[in-house]
Amino acid sequence: MTAVRPHVIPSRRRFDAIVIGSGSGGLTVAVGLGRFGRDALLIEREHMGGDCTNTGCIPSKTLLHQTAALAAGSGADPRSILAGVRAHRDALRDHEVQEFGGADGVTFVYGSGPLNSDRSVSITRGDGTVWRAAADNVVLATGSSPRRLDVPGFDDGGGDGDGNGDRVVLTNEELFELSTPPTHLAIIGAGAIGLEMALAFRRLGSAVTVVELANQVLPGVLPEAAGIVAGALVEHGIVIRTGVRVAGYRSDGGRLELAPTSPAAANNGGSIPVDSVDRVLVAVGRVPNTSGLGLVEAGVELDDRGAVVVDGRGRTSSKGVWAVGDMTNKGGTTHDAAIRGRRIIQSIVQPYLPIGDEPLRPTVTFTDPEVASIGDQPASPPADVVRITVDGAGIDRSYTDGVDRGILVVDVRPPTGTVLGATIVGPRAGEIITTFSLAMKAGIAFHRWYGTVIPYPTYSEVITKAVQQYLSEVGSDVTGHTVRWATGLLGRTRARLSRT
Repeated sequence: MTAVRPHVIPSRRRFDAIVIGSGSGGLTVAVGLGRFGRDALLIEREHMGGDCTNTGCIPSKTLLHQTAALAAGSGADPRSILAGVRAHRDALRDHEVQEFGGADGVTFVYGSGPLNSDRSVSITRGDGTVWRAAADNVVLATGSSPRRLDVPGFDDGGGDGDGNGDRVVLTNEELFELSTPPTHLAIIGAGAIGLEMALAFRRLGSAVTVVELANQVLPGVLPEAAGIVAGALVEHGIVIRTGVRVAGYRSDGGRLELAPTSPAAANNGGSIPVDSVDRVLVAVGRVPNTSGLGLVEAGVELDDRGAVVVDGRGRTSSKGVWAVGDMTNKGGTTHDAAIRGRRIIQSIVQPYLPIGDEPLRPTVTFTDPEVASIGDQPASPPADVVRITVDGAGIDRSYTDGVDRGILVVDVRPPTGTVLGATIVGPRAGEIITTFSLAMKAGIAFHRWYGTVIPYPTYSEVITKAVQQYLSEVGSDVTGHTVRWATGLLGRTRARLSRT
């Protein structure tokens, strides 16, 4: 280890690479380059680990896990659960500083500052001192921030934001600082963050109302899958209102005013009040953290969202400047940022090796039941695509566990058996989707999955049923394609033998 205390200015000023941001993508690049013998300066503005460790994946999944035990009758106190989530998060953050901040080849410092056109960075530390470091490569990995809403009354309910729990209007950056559950939590946005936190705080005893502009929860997920998740959340006691927007908030009485998005509904019903709301969680997307970095002046192209434009290798429009994660136009979850970070490492260390196709991007929402998806699945598949739908409640593991809802939807293009996408709703959906991720990356035709032995009884048995259904529907096409392929191979072999 070549650990340098993060608050100490290193003596050197020149590095092989400077990485700005220590989230998933930044850590992957800095530590990976160090393992290849390169010297990387890793700069972090606030907390190592980025959104995932501090205000995203780790605290949210810890909260879901702890509240699942509470729902099962553990008897734990909601206040102690919230405090435990923070302690768990902070312990991981400290561990990451020790493990990655002192990794071979990595110099870790706290600070922030703009990128200069000569691939140097002017770093301002917490005490106001400024120093400059330069490198052959600069990797931007500053992540994103939650999108705020300009809603009448939200400023009145904003509190002073000092982290003492007085803030009424929250994002995920403040949510986990709450010391007690809200009496009534309104969540604006029914994406992954909104629905996961709706479930967690309902288990903690809060009344929860979810508000969504679109006509379904989880916009972008197949409607039939989203409907199953919505039904389960309603059974948990969560109120879901779709097709509405937030029109205003009154801090006296905690009234959230909603308005229907369709003119017909607006004419029939007018505004919809949601009363006694003492906390509001805004979960309506993310904004790239690209302002204040001097990117335009340094020749880095931004799109109309303010995200850095990158190619498949992570290169920006400025030579020697790279970018990764959800500050880019590629967006990205934690796992996507990590795999794209590895592509940057390869491109810097072994620039002449082919980089491969764009990585597949599975997504998971950890509700109960979970929903996972991969690939491109429109609401209605094209005419040349076969959509296979299997009832996840119809397998034996669902019977033994009392699971009464679930679904697997697979889109396949015959006769080649190319898998275009899959959506799973049910227990362990986030684990099962990995099978599709691997097989789709390897290009394994769906009919070739037939005969794969899956342990019994497991939730993965839903895959066996999907393959069997596919073969029963298009078996003759698959057989004909196989015969044609084999005949062509035999003809080509005979031709080569005749020439020898």
